Amino acid sequence: MADKEKKQNKYERLDPKNDFIFKQLFSSPGNEDLLVDLLNAILKPPEEQKIHQVTIMNPIKTRDHQKDKEAVMDILARTGDGTMMTIEIQIADEHNMQKRATYYWSVVFASQMRIGMQYNELRKTISINILNYIFLKQTAKHQTVFHLREETEGFQLTDVEEIRFIELPKMLAKWKQGQLQAKEEPLTKWFLLLEANEDQDIAREMEGQAMSDPVLHKAVREWERLSQDPRTRAQYLSRLKWKMDYHSGLKTAESRGRTEGKAEGKAEGKAEGKAEGKAEGKAESISQYLEVRFGEASLDLQQKVRECTDLKQLDRIINNIYTAATLAEARAIITGTLEKGHGK
Repeated sequence: MADKEKKQNKYERLDPKNDFIFKQLFSSPGNEDLLVDLLNAILKPPEEQKIHQVTIMNPIKTRDHQKDKEAVMDILARTGDGTMMTIEIQIADEHNMQKRATYYWSVVFASQMRIGMQYNELRKTISINILNYIFLKQTAKHQTVFHLREETEGFQLTDVEEIRFIELPKMLAKWKQGQLQAKEEPLTKWFLLLEANEDQDIAREMEGQAMSDPVLHKAVREWERLSQDPRTRAQYLSRLKWKMDYHSGLKTAESRGRTEGKAEGKAEGKAEGKAEGKAEGKAESISQYLEVRFGEASLDLQQKVRECTDLKQLDRIINNIYTAATLAEARAIITGTLEKGHGK
């Protein structure tokens, strides 16, 4: 009976591949050792170059100019030698990962520069992208590493840029074939944790390793604590719902646009459908931020945002809402934008 209850409880764990849970697990105060272990498992540095400490930094890189795009990463950290590390985990293929990863790398690298600083003071920046889909079909490697190199002779320009991709489905295929072993691939234990909700055999192997691995044991305990916390569960479900609604809204609106386009002209109908889907997605993104940042006190603002279908107004809100330190400031940004849009 106890074993049955344990098995039922085990699969109530929240998905660690969800970006909200991933961030809580690896970047919460007190969990720096988990992030250190994950980074060493990914980078596989020589013993003398292993990471021993990290400083978790604000993952939101604000705009230098009003029209700049704000970059919000899952995890941003600086190692003891000053190397900048950014980690992104992506569940769905949005068909923009090459440029997205390059943009995020460039934002973090450029953010180091200060007035009076010399270019040779810029530290290495590593962008790590953990993907839950097949990204690079031209290779069977589950981790790929990219640098700037000379086109014909292949020598490296500098050592300050590095972009990595880790494809979980490739790791899963190798694990099923018995080709993924912890002794040979240090990243195996973190693969097991990320995939434990998907397969009972993976979960059993993870729990077995956790018995002899103190860091993995701590990660599993922390994962269970997060999964049992009512507030964390509510935020997780809210985030999950937003993602589902966002992708569903885009597909539904695009489909509606195609259908209406047959009667009114394909190009026009598809454009309208996409515009409506984009508006719904932006409104939900703003509402989600308000919910996480200000809770139930922001419900009326969330409703106002969801009723807005003007893409330009929603873009203006997105460009400013992350600067709001208080609910009153957020209210002023949203109502001011909406009222201005109505000519008041």
